[in-house]
Amino acid sequence: MSKIVIVVLLLAMIASLGAGLFHLLKTPDERNQGDQLFKSLTWRISIWVVLFLFILLSMKLGWIKPSNSVNPKNFNEQQQQRIEQQ
Repeated sequence: MSKIVIVVLLLAMIASLGAGLFHLLKTPDERNQGDQLFKSLTWRISIWVVLFLFILLSMKLGWIKPSNSVNPKNFNEQQQQRIEQQ
């Protein structure tokens, strides 16, 4: 479930970047270009903050777990156990 939420937030961030690019490439004589560009980039930053907080919350609640490469102590212990088994 948490992976689906993360993917949806990443896709929303990409869509917001696309909207920002669209408004950036509009002709300068169109009204509200800067305002729409600002809004789309604000949405992207907001989505990023929500994504970051969701990942932290998911890790805290145990919904997702970091890989062993993030925790070198566990990684080294597991490698030592594999060496001893050989």
